[in-house]
Amino acid sequence: MEKEYRDKLADIIKYSVLGYDRFLTIADSGNVSSRHQEGILITASGVSLKEVTKESVLYVGMDGEVLSNPAGLKPSKETQMHLAIYRQRPDVQSVYHVHPAYATIYAIKGKEIPFLTSTAKRKIIATPLVPYAPPGSEELGRYVSDTLSREDRSIHSLLLKDHGIVTFETSLERSFYLAELLEMTAKIAILSKSI
Repeated sequence: MEKEYRDKLADIIKYSVLGYDRFLTIADSGNVSSRHQEGILITASGVSLKEVTKESVLYVGMDGEVLSNPAGLKPSKETQMHLAIYRQRPDVQSVYHVHPAYATIYAIKGKEIPFLTSTAKRKIIATPLVPYAPPGSEELGRYVSDTLSREDRSIHSLLLKDHGIVTFETSLERSFYLAELLEMTAKIAILSKSI
């Protein structure tokens, strides 16, 4: 197994577990992927992010065909959404999809997260709202693709109506940090209204 492949597997495991530990998602929800050669490495369906191992990461081609599946698992049901992002954005090397509580409140309300802190204003730029489509549907993949086609290339995160968030960056570390920052930004915005 080549070093780049091993390194990407290690990152997927590391940032999957961190996302679960930081309450960015619960149970078996959320999915993580990384671009690799002519496809993507993506977490399996039905596997909690706290329990991701190298056996529960699949290699999928850009057409959605499963190319490597060590444990015979199904790829994440959000594979089409991940692929839509990679197709629209050649600069993107990783996609991080989770359901953190405070950011998801904004997704449910159909409102973009207000950036109140200087860090958020400097690092996030914008998080457009993607219209609702059932999780895992081809329609959601189309809506994500359509939204990205209209947005500036500086956008690296989206709110999914009634669903959660997705971040996409040049590394899994950056995607994870952006998801964490979005959740803290949403929490600050909600709590600031109570003062």
